[in-house]
Amino acid sequence: MKNYGETIKAIRKAKGMLLKELVDEQLSISLLSQFENGRLSISCERFHLILSKLEVKFEEFIVLHSESPHSPLHVEISRYMRAANVTSLKELEKLQTNYQELLTYYHHNYSLELDHFLQLIRFNYETKKSFFNGVSMLDASSTHSHLLDSAKQYLADTTTWGVYELKLFSRIAVSMEPELLWQYVKMANDKSERFEKVPGNKDILYQTFITIFSVFCLFGETDYATKLFDLWKSRVIREEHIEQAVLLPFYEGCLAHLKHDKEQAIELMDRTLTTLENLGLSKIARDYAELKKVVLVLGFVTVIIIDPLFEDLMNA
Repeated sequence: MKNYGETIKAIRKAKGMLLKELVDEQLSISLLSQFENGRLSISCERFHLILSKLEVKFEEFIVLHSESPHSPLHVEISRYMRAANVTSLKELEKLQTNYQELLTYYHHNYSLELDHFLQLIRFNYETKKSFFNGVSMLDASSTHSHLLDSAKQYLADTTTWGVYELKLFSRIAVSMEPELLWQYVKMANDKSERFEKVPGNKDILYQTFITIFSVFCLFGETDYATKLFDLWKSRVIREEHIEQAVLLPFYEGCLAHLKHDKEQAIELMDRTLTTLENLGLSKIARDYAELKKVVLVLGFVTVIIIDPLFEDLMNA
């Protein structure tokens, strides 16, 4: 098992924080470096001081310290997710048993991630139940948004966002007011350098843009969707991000459709589809072609979440 210092290092890097950001009169660079590399033990007081600076509770630290990618927690979450993509009220009711099993696991194995996940699936369950009973997705989300108040408060109280916080933001975005969504998007954009330093998460901000854009479209927030698209496009141009440059016309087409210009929407969406096909990216092209059909025929009825655990959960 990893020592405590290695886990602290992993948490710090996941939050995109530099070692020097933890330094104060009790914590020198040398002390922190030796502790993270397993060459030094530190006092309980200093250890809890580090946790405070990282904004991580001791209970959550213990969970992170003992977990692996195939931990019982993620096995339980994955098992629920395999059953979560329901299309009728009858199927939805069957999820109650899965939810109760997950709740029982939570009571014996506390985890902040599981706490937030349980809030999300309760919100999703109640929202879909209302939707299947004829309530619009907009009204259903608004009615049940209070079920995610604790997760939203966690984000509001956490001043240093890491990868987990950005993923949580995407997962619960559908329950937030447009003004708050835009506020968090700007904050994430301003601190994006942190996320780019974390291995495997260079594009997490763009993934977040896609999710929040789809939320704005779902709720018909044309002005906010336009502002986000402009922010997104300017960043793509500045970074010369080829992959995002290929996808941007599709989302600009979504924006055109939101503004009731179907002809331009089709033209822009097809631009992305053609480029993807020309590049030999047939699977991605098929996925976007399917999304195009949904948008043009049904409108904006889903939230796009690029997350291995959650990508299907919010589909209506």
